[in-house]
Parts: sequence; structure tokens; C-alpha cells
Amino acid sequence: MPWIGALAGVAATDFLARRDRIEAMTRLARTPGAASAALLAEAYVAACMLEGDAKAHWSIDEVEQARKACGS
Repeated sequence: MPWIGALAGVAATDFLARRDRIEAMTRLARTPGAASAALLAEAYVAACMLEGDAKAHWSIDEVEQARKACGS
């Protein structure tokens, strides 16, 4: 979710920390022996919630522009 970092004023929010936690969960879910399916599902839900919260904080157009700028 690199596009989160491209949003104006994101540093003043908790969105970067939330993104980093989601990325850490995703990495952990991909390690052998991890409870990968459950952890990956949790990361997916958290990512969806983060995107929804971003679209509530910034306009949908701003989010889409950030996504395009990052190739997402």
C-alpha cells in the first residue's frame, strides 16, 4: 500500500503506522509455519478498512490519484 504515503498530510495521521502494521502482518503470514490463512485474512480486512478510512479522510479522487502515482 505505498499509495498511502503519497496522500497530502498523511504524516499528521496514523495511516502510515496502520499501513506498516498491515504490511508486517502480510509478511508474517507468508512465513512458513505461520497461521497464514487467518493472518492473511486479518491483514486483508485491515487493508480494506484503511482504504475506506482514507477515502473518508481524503476525497476518492485524491486516493485514486495517489494510487495511480504509485502504480497501484
